[in-house]
Amino acid sequence: MTSQRRLTKVGALAAAAAMTVGVSACAGGGGDAGSSSGDEPLVVMSTFTPADFAGPWYEAAVEAFTEETGIEVKSVTVSAVDIYTAYETAVLAGEEPDVLIANLYDKALTWTETGATLPVNDYLKEWGLDKTIESAAIDDWTDADGNVQAFPFNGFTWPVWYNTEILSSVGIDSVPTTYDELIEAATALNGAGIAPVAIGGSDWSGMKFFLQLVQLTMSEDEAKDVMSNGGYCDSEAAMTGIEDFLALSEAGVFIKDAQGLTADNMYAEFNQGTAAIMPAGSWQFSATPEELIPNVTLGGFPLPNDSSFDKPVAYQAFTSSGVWVTKKSADRLEDYRKFVEFMYSADVQSSLVSDAGVVPVVEVPGLEDALADQPLLLNAVTEMPDTVEYGVFPDFFVPGAKTQAINSAISTAYAPGAEAADVCAAIDAAYN
Repeated sequence: MTSQRRLTKVGALAAAAAMTVGVSACAGGGGDAGSSSGDEPLVVMSTFTPADFAGPWYEAAVEAFTEETGIEVKSVTVSAVDIYTAYETAVLAGEEPDVLIANLYDKALTWTETGATLPVNDYLKEWGLDKTIESAAIDDWTDADGNVQAFPFNGFTWPVWYNTEILSSVGIDSVPTTYDELIEAATALNGAGIAPVAIGGSDWSGMKFFLQLVQLTMSEDEAKDVMSNGGYCDSEAAMTGIEDFLALSEAGVFIKDAQGLTADNMYAEFNQGTAAIMPAGSWQFSATPEELIPNVTLGGFPLPNDSSFDKPVAYQAFTSSGVWVTKKSADRLEDYRKFVEFMYSADVQSSLVSDAGVVPVVEVPGLEDALADQPLLLNAVTEMPDTVEYGVFPDFFVPGAKTQAINSAISTAYAPGAEAADVCAAIDAAYN
């Protein structure tokens, strides 16, 4: 985003803040609890780093919030990979932030249970946000004990991207919808020196992708069960999924040396046109080269013959980021509430969608206008849902404490010559 555009957006956000202050004054409930800390800055820890796709939007929003409310903000930005350790370190030192914005993943899955953060159920109702935020988003942030772990802030859609220009260049005139069609396309692509499916087999992207494919032969309930508890080796349907995955690998469907690659490698291969297909989330829409966009078709991953799904499968959830209540938030609830209500005001949310290119958790009036400069996201939220089914998203079920071990175990599936029995054994061992 250019500096001029940021300045323009600050003005719009400041106008929205004026409305927010009025809402804050009228809302009932816990708004009087806690206190303002006077001239002390509001410390906000988030993943909105300057390099993050939403970083410029966040910078503008914070400036507008301070201009309208007089509350200074000290931004502590941490990468999405390091945010969990950074927050837990701060908690142990008694220096947690006043506001935490992070996604629901990995260690964060245990924060409310262990008391590192506080549930937001009461605040949702008292501040009226339960009527503003979509119920599906609230459901995604609700744990097994009924605790809403944080205010859902934005979501994502995670389609499979197809470069139709490249596919056409090797004689593939339609996006594959079955494994047989995918293998046919991969054979043609490899013959032309183009990688079929780019994937980061060594990191989280490879883990999510593997679990997306393995569940294609499972029922929803069984997928949830094995993701939660393990038992892949004992599940006939899971073993079929693993065997199908390895058959695709043997057929050359995945990029060479996938086991050693990361999500960043995947993005680069697809954006440079050296790979024809990738599974990537909506956070990458804004980073897509402009000249590539007309050639991109979004959809789901093709299905094996024995699939339990009827349409190609993608992911979707509302857990890209949430606004968490820390113990410091509760001590400074008046300022925290002003910040939260500002961030959920209509104009701020609209700018979040249009400038940061995220899936909203609230209704955004004039969504198509807001996404005029985001054609991929517009397609993903308005057209793609008719062509795909959404699979079980692993982050809701894979134990947070086991995530890294399971990720490492799954990376073995990308090794040349991997055997299904060895892969399932490695994954099951990671649950112990």
